Amino acid sequence: MTSRSAAAAAALLACVGLVTSACSSGQPSGVQNSPSATPSATSRVSSPSVPGTVSAAPSPALPASPASPVAPAAPATPAAPASGEQQVPAGFEPASVTFVSAKTGFVLGDASCAGGACATLVTTVDGGHAWSLVATVPPALGEAGVSKVRFANTHDGWAFGPQLWSTHDGGHSWRQIAETAPVADVEASNGRAYAIVGDQVLRSDVTGDSWVAVPGAPPVSATGAIALHGAAVWIVSGGAPDASALLTSPDGVSWQTFARPCASLGADWALAGVAPVSETSIYLLCGGDAGAGSESKKVLLSTDAGAHTTPTSADPPRGGDANGIAAASMSVVAVSARSGASEVYRSDDGGDSWQAPLQEGDGGVGYFDLGFTTPTQGVVVYGQPGMGSGVTAKLLITRDAGASWAPVSF
Repeated sequence: MTSRSAAAAAALLACVGLVTSACSSGQPSGVQNSPSATPSATSRVSSPSVPGTVSAAPSPALPASPASPVAPAAPATPAAPASGEQQVPAGFEPASVTFVSAKTGFVLGDASCAGGACATLVTTVDGGHAWSLVATVPPALGEAGVSKVRFANTHDGWAFGPQLWSTHDGGHSWRQIAETAPVADVEASNGRAYAIVGDQVLRSDVTGDSWVAVPGAPPVSATGAIALHGAAVWIVSGGAPDASALLTSPDGVSWQTFARPCASLGADWALAGVAPVSETSIYLLCGGDAGAGSESKKVLLSTDAGAHTTPTSADPPRGGDANGIAAASMSVVAVSARSGASEVYRSDDGGDSWQAPLQEGDGGVGYFDLGFTTPTQGVVVYGQPGMGSGVTAKLLITRDAGASWAPVSF
């Protein structure tokens, strides 16, 4: 069984609400976003307990690197253009996915290039049926550079974890933002991008690179996760049961902290993630009572942004440690888990019953960036590039609200 902190590290090197689980602010208000501009999925986090003080004074803005925007490197073996587009390099493996609409999405992954392996961005404009190369991204892929991608729209996006890079031309050129600490998460919605940098919550307009501390936002754990819907913000902070907390804001201005939102379930229960359905309705995922390769999971529903919760009538299966949660609607909610195996559990009746449409006895490779772009379309990344042991990372898409999933061919 993976520990909470190990699951957090794996989730950070993978990846839902600074994604939403992943669509852009351009989505209709009733549509749940998939990992991207406003992801609904968040991953289990682990860090020191949340300080009780609130910092109201914003810190200085994080400056962009003084260097001019970095021109993307050419792929090692350029494909012949098809209708003005370049083909995805052979052997491309996905690491993180973000959709800004039902049609347009971006995937950050790994591909061979002249220098060996390069972080590579690809895109689709037809809902994932066909993909084309955008550019290589300057930093390395992984814990020395970036591990996740989020876009707010077709132009403005970020590659991050632990570094932070921005693009404002659809991924063709990138600029590094000077970080004061590792960047754990980035999400965007409603024209604003939020980031967790160290123990601070920072914010910037999506079209710019002026990141400042959010006035009034409490300190968070350095591996926190963000979920957004419209103007509303939720942050999962802390991983250990005694440090677990949910930070909420209806507008990014006024904030509330709900300490230990899973405590009523038992002393060893902690918050693993949140999945917004609207600006007030959210699902919360709690995990506890861990055993060999498994733990109990509870899904809670709140219709007042997290102030009060009610458990669903049935629980997801015990297999795997709770890792993330995403919601396509008030009826359809999905939970990812990993330990000795990798699972995605799904309910289509608001938690009255659960099935396992995705399940692999793979030693805990994991599913990442689980999220829904529309009430029927969703995405998830299985594995990560370079995991070895015969594992090849792949992107899966559902078009029937998570009942079935199909791998994407790049």
